[in-house]
Amino acid sequence: MRFFRHALAASAALAALAIAVPSNASPEDAQTFVDHERHRLEQLLHEPESAARDTRLHDALGTFVDYDELTHRAFGEPCPPSELSCDDLWAKYDPGQRTEVRGLLEQLVRKNYQRNLLKTLDYDISYRGARDSGGDTRVLTEAKSKLKPREAPVRVDYVVKQTASGPKVVDIITEGSSLTKNYYDQFRKKMNNPAEGYPNIVAKLREKIAKKD
Repeated sequence: MRFFRHALAASAALAALAIAVPSNASPEDAQTFVDHERHRLEQLLHEPESAARDTRLHDALGTFVDYDELTHRAFGEPCPPSELSCDDLWAKYDPGQRTEVRGLLEQLVRKNYQRNLLKTLDYDISYRGARDSGGDTRVLTEAKSKLKPREAPVRVDYVVKQTASGPKVVDIITEGSSLTKNYYDQFRKKMNNPAEGYPNIVAKLREKIAKKD
């Protein structure tokens, strides 16, 4: 009996090791991931527009970005790194509201990131290293225009988190401005305004999604 107890304990320990997920991706792995996924997205954007291409692009962005984690952070769970404490807006929503805003935010982030990728298709992307960022890994990049060499490079950093399905981007920081922090500031302002609140957040997200570029 003692043998079987030891065997079961050993099996449980091995199972735990098999499913354990590192808290963050190594700098090398995170940079390789960002480089590979960005290159794949750029290749797709160079293809002629078609329904098939758009489907592949949608799937590729889903591999690149963790929309669940990004949405949580945009609604204050956890607090933005620059704030010691914050209002956890996500905890105040019921399951239906969470599903709604998560879907809307994915559409908006996908639309905006795809637009920004199109703008930098003719840019040289250089990597400036990667470093730990509060348990995540921040990959530093610069985009330099090939057509306008005198134009200052654009700094875009990718915050990468290790998940059960591999590395994923959970925030994008452009010229020092965090995407999730910007959304959080906007959402908190609306939630704390009695005249606005959740319905207004949904309305604004839908408006931005529908807006023509």
